[in-house]
Amino acid sequence: MYNEFVGVIAFLVTFVMMVLMFRFFGKQGLYAWVAMGTIIANIQVLKTVDIFTISATLGNVMFASIYLATDILNDIYGRKVAKKAVWLGFTSTLVMIIVMQVSLAFTPSEADIAQDALKTIFDVIPRIAIASIVAYIIGQHIDVFIFNAIKKVFTSDRTFFIRAYGSTTLSSIIDTALFVLIAFYGGPLPNNVILEIFITTYLLKLVSTIFNVLFGYWAKSMYKRGKVNDDDI
Repeated sequence: MYNEFVGVIAFLVTFVMMVLMFRFFGKQGLYAWVAMGTIIANIQVLKTVDIFTISATLGNVMFASIYLATDILNDIYGRKVAKKAVWLGFTSTLVMIIVMQVSLAFTPSEADIAQDALKTIFDVIPRIAIASIVAYIIGQHIDVFIFNAIKKVFTSDRTFFIRAYGSTTLSSIIDTALFVLIAFYGGPLPNNVILEIFITTYLLKLVSTIFNVLFGYWAKSMYKRGKVNDDDI
């Protein structure tokens, strides 16, 4: 149960930090969270772990926090702001890929101890990152669209959970399917492991969504009480 325990700690730490970013930096903090989160999640996803005896990749909690961040932006500031955050996440991943590929092109010194480790991670990342970019852009735009569609029917603050659950549950199916197919299909992993990764990735995102909406209400509550430092300067 060690991995499961660490997973709970990672979940709490991730979402508390996201809310604190919003608390101290307003929507700019969530912009930064989405940008940082996409980079972190694309590195985390390279690691496969066993959760409840089933194979899963890391990064699911971070991706779930990105979805919640865009839902908060969408709910408070509107669709245009949420879409800006989506494109910031995309740009951050693209910059990471380009910069790290250039970094790997340098011939390392004889005293270097990092090249092999960096190559192990960032030589794999282009395929993972391309999969993530495609899945992220499509999934996030679907999430923003569905969130706004639901908001036309369920408009009150009390029904934020309906908007968040509905948009993330549906968009995550497409997001996860695209990512797993592009990142792993035809690669070194057997098909049964790929299927396990798809199932567990989606279920972990779903579980994260169920529990992370409480943090969304916490963030919205702070905003309504004027506790958010939302100075754009």
